This record gives sequence, C-alpha cells and structure tokens, in this order.
Amino acid sequence: MTTKALLSRRKFVGGALAMGCGAHVVGGCTSPAAAASPRVGHIRFKLGIARYTFSKVSLQKSLEVMKEIDCHYLGLKDGSISYDANDAEIAAYKATLAKFGVETLSAGPEYFKTAEQAKALFSFAKRWGMKYVSVVPYEVRPGKEDNWVYGNRVESEAMIDVLESLVREYDIKAAIHNHGPDAPTVYPTAEAIWERIKDRDARIGICFDMGHQQRAGFDPVVAIRKYGARIYEVHLKNITRPDKSGKAIQGPRGILDIPAIFRALADVGFDGLALIEYERDYENNAMGLAESLGYYRGVVDALNALRP
Repeated sequence: MTTKALLSRRKFVGGALAMGCGAHVVGGCTSPAAAASPRVGHIRFKLGIARYTFSKVSLQKSLEVMKEIDCHYLGLKDGSISYDANDAEIAAYKATLAKFGVETLSAGPEYFKTAEQAKALFSFAKRWGMKYVSVVPYEVRPGKEDNWVYGNRVESEAMIDVLESLVREYDIKAAIHNHGPDAPTVYPTAEAIWERIKDRDARIGICFDMGHQQRAGFDPVVAIRKYGARIYEVHLKNITRPDKSGKAIQGPRGILDIPAIFRALADVGFDGLALIEYERDYENNAMGLAESLGYYRGVVDALNALRP
C-alpha cells in the first residue's frame, strides 16, 4: 500500500466516525481560514511530527518524508542547527524547510542541568521567533553518572528556578515533558509536573505525552481536562498496551481512545502543536507515519463535522 493510499484513510475514518459517534461529539477547525474564527469546542491544534521520530535519519531525509506525507510542522531536528546560530544561519535553515513546505515552531524536548544550557535554548528560541519550547530540567544525583540508569537523573527545583527566570526574561513559554514509567524520577506523569509547577509562573506548563501518561497508569483524558490550561504542546502517539509494556504503534491500531483525547483537547481550547512521536521503524517510517497522520486527520475532520 502506498503512502497516498494510507493518507486517503482520512476520508474513510472521518466518514465512519461521523456516522458512528453522535451529535454530542465536539470538533474543531484546522484550515487557516477556519482557524481565524474558530467555533467554540472545535479542534484548533496543528498536527505535525516530533523531532524524535526522525532521530535516526538526516534533516534532508526527514523533510523528504514530510513532503511525501503532506505534513507541514516539524519539531526542530536534534543536532541540525547549533543553538548559537546567528540570524543569517537561522534564516537559511528556515529557507531549507520552506522548500519542502515545512515550518518549525518549537524546539525540544531539551534536557538541561545548567543555567548556561537553558539560557542558550531560550536565546536561540527568541532569535528564531518561537513562542514556546519543551524542556526537561534535571539534576544528577551526587556521585552518579549523567545517564538514564535508574535514579541517576532526578527532577530539579533549582533548574525550575532557572526556567522560571528565563520564561520571564524572554516571555517564552516552557513545557516540561512527561516521561512515563521508564523514568520515574524525571517527571513521569502530568501529575508529577503539575506538583512542580502549580505555584510557578504560568508560562511554565506541560508538554503532554499521552502514550507515556497511559503507560504510567493514568488516563490521558483526565489529565487533559484537569491540566489543559497549562498544556502547551502534545506528543501524539498510540500504544499496544495500557501499561509499562506498551509500545508505539500506528495511530489507528493502538488501545488509546484517540477521539476521546481529541475531544478533551478541543474542550480545553488547546490550539498548539500536536506532534506525532512515532517511536518505531526510525529509518523507514514513511508508511507508518502516513497511516497515523491519515487516521488522526480523519478523526479531526469527523469531530469537527459533528459540531454545529
């Protein structure tokens, strides 16, 4: 099956959901014209691809896949441009993206344990024109190596202090990414992030990974409805099982209730980026991405159509 055939599932999924759901379902607007004057409860977020999806391939290959699957938003490709890049270098990079019809509106998740690392990210984001970045502020336990061995990296109030000062200085939002049960000491859930940020500057929020949230045993829909006002980016994925053993799978094949998740995002007014993080087939993922993107677009279209 070709990527075009998989993308055409959008129409099929949209029609099927429209017939099978009901008038109570909410939806949203994703076209530029509609987004200018969105109706209440409609989906307004932009679908794109998270940078980790292309972590094993070059920027050029990433952009070729983006063009093939007709997707226009890409998280800043890790290592593809230095955070000390000047304005001319940033302009040249954006021009390369534009040749493929692609925009990058955010950077991260960026892991940092020093103020200098965090400052470099925010300075770069300001020069780029980004409105927010996704981050993982952490520290290393004394005597431990800086790696993902259990418990070596931990959440850091000191680095969140730094983060708070930077969102105020640059007026750029920062969304902390939840990591699920594989990293229980580094923001495993939206709840863990909330406990760290609830009394902080409101420009510090959540980069919500729905798959990790479910793998940690928490309902993504409940988290969205509870913390929606502070969710600034979404990592969109489906998984094979609702626990730690769950693995990434194509959008329509997993166990998450994607329509319910999208309805919740619409209800809380989320209008940021929902980036597909397809954590498999890294070196040859066009088919899986096309199937996933076609399905997610179909769900959006169906839910939008069911809202008067």
